[in-house]
Amino acid sequence: MEIIESLEEIGLSRQEAQVYLNTIKLGDAKASEIAQKTNLQRGAIYYILKLLKEKGFVSEVTRSGIKYYSAASPNRIFQLIEDERRKKLTLLKEISKELKKLSATSLEKPRIEIYEGEEGFKTIFEKLLEKKNQEWRCYLSSEILEYNPIFHIQFRKRRKNNNISIRTITEKNQKMEEIKKLDKEELRHTRYNNKILSNSKTLSYILDDAIIFIKANKKEQLAVYIKEKEFADLHKRIFDKIWQESGD
Repeated sequence: MEIIESLEEIGLSRQEAQVYLNTIKLGDAKASEIAQKTNLQRGAIYYILKLLKEKGFVSEVTRSGIKYYSAASPNRIFQLIEDERRKKLTLLKEISKELKKLSATSLEKPRIEIYEGEEGFKTIFEKLLEKKNQEWRCYLSSEILEYNPIFHIQFRKRRKNNNISIRTITEKNQKMEEIKKLDKEELRHTRYNNKILSNSKTLSYILDDAIIFIKANKKEQLAVYIKEKEFADLHKRIFDKIWQESGD
């Protein structure tokens, strides 16, 4: 990146950058000298030098009744930019509470997100792993585990690392009995309910404030994320009722 383009990146206009750069090259210089070097009218030079003075990029000194301009050192420019950054950061911290209030208001509205394809399948699980120190409820079909089985194993390990325990209702078959043997190791408690899960081909998670439905096979990968606390609370109560009726 050229120097002038870099100066534009930090907030100068192209003409301001040109004047500042030529002022550095000239050292202490009169406005007429800077105008000649920059190929600008003196009236324009005085205006641009005024802007650069306000920004701290040039300083002015009068000797024998003549004004001379000199460019601030690169270290000084760095300090000016750092000071500006700190001011903006301080301001952001001051208004962050209000921003959070606005954000919280918008989050209270129900939100539905749909994820499709292989990348969508992975994205929804990454979204789940943003959580920590929670207990989830889950309806699990053994059939869905046939899609990308290594991914499911890795997900269970990462869930455990996030200290997320899970209560799972699934169908009773040889595959799920083998997985149930790892319940303690994987922070899981599994119960069987063939009446509810026998024909299911999906995976559902019930969180504190959201529900996730996932369908995945070689032909189709689809996930629906519904963030709505009352809806989640209702499904937690339904799950708990089915849990009581399910067997170990």
